[in-house]
Amino acid sequence: MLDVKKLPFDERAKCAAYMRASYNMSQLEIGTVLGGLSQPQVSRLLAQAEQKGYLVVEQRFARELFSDEWIQMVDRLLMPSGLFGELKDFCRRHGVCEPRLRAFESGPGHTEVRMAQRRTRLGRLAAGRMVELIEKSRIVGVAWGRTIKSVVEGIQASRLPITASERIEFAAVCAELVSLAQHGYSSSILAGALSEIFNGEPGSGPQLTGFPAYVPRHYAPDMRQSIWRFVRETPGHRRVFSGAGALIHRMDMLLSSVGSTSRPVLGSFDELVAAAGIPAERITTLVAGDLGGILIPRANLSPDETRLVDDLNEMWTGLHLDHVRDIAARGDKDPATAGVVVVAVGAGRAGVILELIRGNLVNEVIMDHAGANELRTLIAAETVDAGTG
Repeated sequence: MLDVKKLPFDERAKCAAYMRASYNMSQLEIGTVLGGLSQPQVSRLLAQAEQKGYLVVEQRFARELFSDEWIQMVDRLLMPSGLFGELKDFCRRHGVCEPRLRAFESGPGHTEVRMAQRRTRLGRLAAGRMVELIEKSRIVGVAWGRTIKSVVEGIQASRLPITASERIEFAAVCAELVSLAQHGYSSSILAGALSEIFNGEPGSGPQLTGFPAYVPRHYAPDMRQSIWRFVRETPGHRRVFSGAGALIHRMDMLLSSVGSTSRPVLGSFDELVAAAGIPAERITTLVAGDLGGILIPRANLSPDETRLVDDLNEMWTGLHLDHVRDIAARGDKDPATAGVVVVAVGAGRAGVILELIRGNLVNEVIMDHAGANELRTLIAAETVDAGTG
């Protein structure tokens, strides 16, 4: 039995922190247990516990007390001036649904170190919103990438309470590129990490591993057909995409980042180029970027160019564009459904995000201020061109 009266100050602080956080005890109750300490004495112990990191005090906004309209109004204060109005006009002109948009300041710099810091910052700032979206979902598709990994780490670091009433199924939707497995941000690894956070157990969901990410175009038709048969018969692929009750058809949320024109497919461009059998420069003239490995075509391509992008996407053994379109449509139809949620850092991602909006392929965009400012610039330039035309 502890003799609390003989405990050093720091040990008492640890005890006070545990009682406060684990049992929600008042300062008077803690003082009684710790040998008749006064309320000011307990207050000093708790302050010591916070300073040393023994006690983490969480802040939670009582969102349930406010309407969605009020929340959106305040969110707009964080966005570049004029962007919401211009985005609304853009969506009306193109006959598409306006996505929810949130922007946070990620910091400056474009070096690898600085970009890593910016992703980490955005991941932590976006954690609260991401928990809200995931908790109201039952089946979540998880793409790949360093930005999604930062979001997962941001949720872990936030220590936000997880209050999902039912088990959430997390499913990988991106095939495993050779260069990803060693870095810890493949689709399968990230889906497993989110399952551990929200379900309290290691991920047991389907893995998209053990088969190639691309079926090369230059292979003979019978060889391509054999490879596809092998892919579709693997347990993970069948569970997600092709089996009875495939998860993709019931997914109410897709979490993905995007690649830019200069760095599509998570920087694993060489694998795509080798499978495509055409020069890298040719591919970059056709695509605005990618979403979870799906190449997103630039606006105003010729019919032949559009068919070529479709042909390239047919090589991909992961998520396909029709799947994204269906998930986004479910999000548009039901406001309580998250739909397609895209997280992006940097101005270079604004172009592909604009094409996703144009294609009615995204329900919510969480980005940094640099990306939001560039998105506004692109929309404004297109508006001027349309007016001139």
